[in-house]
Amino acid sequence: MGSGGIRNARPSSWLAAVAAAAAPPIAHAVLLTSGHLSSRASANSLLRVAPCSSACALILRLLLLHRLRPDHISLSFSLHACARVVPTTSRYPLTVTGLLHSLALRLGHARDVYVANAAVSSYFAASDVASADRLFAEVSTDVADVVTWTTMVTGHASAGGLGRARHFFDAMSERNVVSWNAMLSAYARAGMLTEARDLFDAMPTRNAATWSCMISGLVLSGRCWEALGLFGDMVHSSGIVPNEPALVSVVSACAQMRSLEHGAWVHAYAEQELQGAMSVVLASAIIDMYGKCGGIHSAIRVFAAMPMRNIYSWNAMITGLAMNGGERQALSLLWKMQMVGVQPNDITFIGLLSACTHSGLVNEGRRLFDSMIEDFGIQPFPQHYGLMVDLIGRSGRVMEALYFVKSMPVEPHPGLWGALASACKMHGKVELGEEVAKKLIELEPRHGSRYILLSNLYGSVNRWDDMASVRKILKRRKVPKGTGNAVVGMTSASCMSNG
Repeated sequence: MGSGGIRNARPSSWLAAVAAAAAPPIAHAVLLTSGHLSSRASANSLLRVAPCSSACALILRLLLLHRLRPDHISLSFSLHACARVVPTTSRYPLTVTGLLHSLALRLGHARDVYVANAAVSSYFAASDVASADRLFAEVSTDVADVVTWTTMVTGHASAGGLGRARHFFDAMSERNVVSWNAMLSAYARAGMLTEARDLFDAMPTRNAATWSCMISGLVLSGRCWEALGLFGDMVHSSGIVPNEPALVSVVSACAQMRSLEHGAWVHAYAEQELQGAMSVVLASAIIDMYGKCGGIHSAIRVFAAMPMRNIYSWNAMITGLAMNGGERQALSLLWKMQMVGVQPNDITFIGLLSACTHSGLVNEGRRLFDSMIEDFGIQPFPQHYGLMVDLIGRSGRVMEALYFVKSMPVEPHPGLWGALASACKMHGKVELGEEVAKKLIELEPRHGSRYILLSNLYGSVNRWDDMASVRKILKRRKVPKGTGNAVVGMTSASCMSNG
C-alpha cells in the first residue's frame, strides 16, 4: 500500500496492518506517536492480532488514558492473548490474566460468554486450575456454552487431571466434534489407547482431526500396524482426506516398522492428494522414513525436489546417508547446509559422527567433534561421546578410546562402557575388556546383555570355564538375557525421531 493509501485508509484497518506486519516494539511506537487511537474499534483491531499479553496491556492502558472504556471484545481479545502464553515458572502470565479478569468484573463484562471463555482458557494457560474451576462454577448455569465446557475438558487434561476432564466431558449436555476430539486427544496423549479407541468408536461424527489424533496416539504407543490399518480405513472408507499430522504420523509408523513397501505407498498417496505440494515437515518425515527403510535413493529424490528445507530435512538426509553406505555424501552435506544458511544442531552431529563410525574415519570424526564444540558451541550429549568411543575403539585404538573416556567432563554412561568393551573383544584386548565388562555388570546388574558380553569375551579366547561361570551367575540371578548392547548402534537410527 502506498503512502496515499495509508492516509486514506480507515484508522482501524491501518492500525491492524501495522500490528500484524511490524515487530511489537515498532507497532507500539507507531501507535504512541500516530494519534490514530481515535476509537475503541481501532484498539480492538490491534488487540485481535496482538502477539502477547503485554502488548494488550499497553493498548488497554492507552484506551483508558483516552477515556475510552474497553468493551467485551477488547477484553476477550486481551485474555485470548494471555491464553497463548507458553507456561513458564514466572507468575507474569497469571498476574496479567488476574488483572484483566478484574478489569472485566469492574466494567461489567465478566459474564459475557466470550470474556468468560477467554478467562477460563487463560487461567489454565497460567496453570491456575483452581481459578479456572471457580470461574466456571460462577458461569456454568447461565453463561457457559459448549466452548466453555470443552475448555474445561482440555484444560484439566493438559494439567494432568484426566479424571476431572472425563467428569466434565460426561456432564456436558451438548457435545460437538471438538468436544469429543478434546477428550480423545487427552487419552491418546496419556497413552490410554484402550479408552481412546472406545471413545473413537463411540463418536457420532468424526473429522480429519479425530482420525489424526487416534493414529498419532497409536504411533506414539508403538502400535504402528494398528495405526497403519486405521489410516487405511480413513482413506478407503471414511471419505475424509487425511490432514498433515495424520500423514506425518503414518509415515513415522512405516519408519518404525522398517516397512519400505507401506512407506512408499503412503508417499505416493500424499503426492497424489497434495499434488506435489508437500510441506517441509511431511517431506522431512518421508526422507527419514526412506533412510530407515533402506530406500536411500528415494530419500535423495525427495530431498532434491524440496523447494525449501529446514534443519530436520538436512538431518534426515545426513542420517539416512550414514545408515545406507553414503558416509562421504553425508559428510559433504555439512558445508552445503551452511552455504544455504542452515546451522547444524546436536542431531546433525550425531548423524555425522555415525557416518564416520560406519566408514572408520577417525581423524574426520575427531575434527567434527572438536568443531561441534568450538565452532558451533554445541555441548556433547551422551550419544556424541558414545559414538566417539565406538569410532576410536573400532579402529583398534582401544587405549586411546579408554583415555577419551577418562578425560570426559561428564560421567560415562553404561552404553559408552559397552562400546569400549565391544572394541576390546573385537581387537583382542581381553584384560581391559574383562575389567570394563565387570564394571558394566556393577552398573547394571539386571541388564542381561552385560553378562553375555563378558561371557562372549571369554569365549573369544577359549576361556570356557570363565564363560560357563558367567552364564551360571546370569542364571542364578534370574537376569533377563536382553539383546546385547544397542545404545550406540541405535543412536543414528533413532536420532531423527528425536530431532
